[in-house]
Amino acid sequence: MDNRIEPGLFPELKTERLICRQITDADAAVLHEIWSDPEVTRYFSLEPFQSLTETREMMELLNSLPRINQGIRWTVVRIADGTVLGTCGFHNYKPEHHRAEMGYELGRPYWGKGFMSEAIRAILRYGFTTTGFNRVEAFVNYGNENSTRLLERAGFHLDGLLRQYELNRGKFVDQYCYSLLKADWKNDCGQWRSGEEK
Repeated sequence: MDNRIEPGLFPELKTERLICRQITDADAAVLHEIWSDPEVTRYFSLEPFQSLTETREMMELLNSLPRINQGIRWTVVRIADGTVLGTCGFHNYKPEHHRAEMGYELGRPYWGKGFMSEAIRAILRYGFTTTGFNRVEAFVNYGNENSTRLLERAGFHLDGLLRQYELNRGKFVDQYCYSLLKADWKNDCGQWRSGEEK
């Protein structure tokens, strides 16, 4: 196994309703709308973006992750109409430990419809089977109940609460550390637990 995030062409992942593909320039306007929404970005360490320049800089940063073997971020697109819904992927990849962090965000009109659950299922399969991850982590700010429910449905285990773990907009915040091991994922056969949102 190559032990690199992206050894060849950028991988495109397809599910029943979604395509996860590389972020492109054409996504800028929609991603700016998502990343400038105070509700979507409520638990981000960054303030909501004020300019398209900030959005383009973030797009460039995310697209650079595979090249430096630090992660990979996909745009999540609805197959039915080509609508960009958000992004998801891996960052802070530690190849020597076969470990990466997972992150995601979804435009507010698409909350509660199971889209991010579906996308995460696909990227976890890629991480565990193609890239050779042994552990995927996710750090969630205290109070972000939507995100904790999503992770728990995906089979992630709560490792603990990290006190004042991150400096978030000038304030130290507590974060939950969740993890999913390859053995957990395999035992679940890569499937969601019961209670997946529809």
